[in-house]
Amino acid sequence: MDTESSRKLVLDYLAAQGAGDGAKMTALLDENVCWTPPAGAGLGAPKGRNNVLQTMAEAGAKFFDLSTMKADVKWIVAEGDKVIIRMHNEAKAANGRDYSNEYVWVYICKDGKIVEIEEHTDSQRFKEIVLS
Repeated sequence: MDTESSRKLVLDYLAAQGAGDGAKMTALLDENVCWTPPAGAGLGAPKGRNNVLQTMAEAGAKFFDLSTMKADVKWIVAEGDKVIIRMHNEAKAANGRDYSNEYVWVYICKDGKIVEIEEHTDSQRFKEIVLS
């Protein structure tokens, strides 16, 4: 895909995610999409659109009060089929603690769909706040 199409696709996905629009998220993900979250989250590496979306939804509800989630995109770099997003997330953890962490998301796009998602964050910080 070209750079601008990839960038728009990922921004549309983020907007749908922020709005809780599961139908739109589903439409933007390839049926064989794979998500690689940080190993410390204990989620494995889900594959397949339905499995990825289900795992994301379950993890979000397990770890956070999603109504308090705030994502602040710091910058975006796109080149061809790759889009990298640097963001800061804040939320109330499910255990009641205040959560704040930095993230880098890497998206690979193909034929108008997202085919790969990699999530990178400070896993130690996540563990200390969310899992302790």
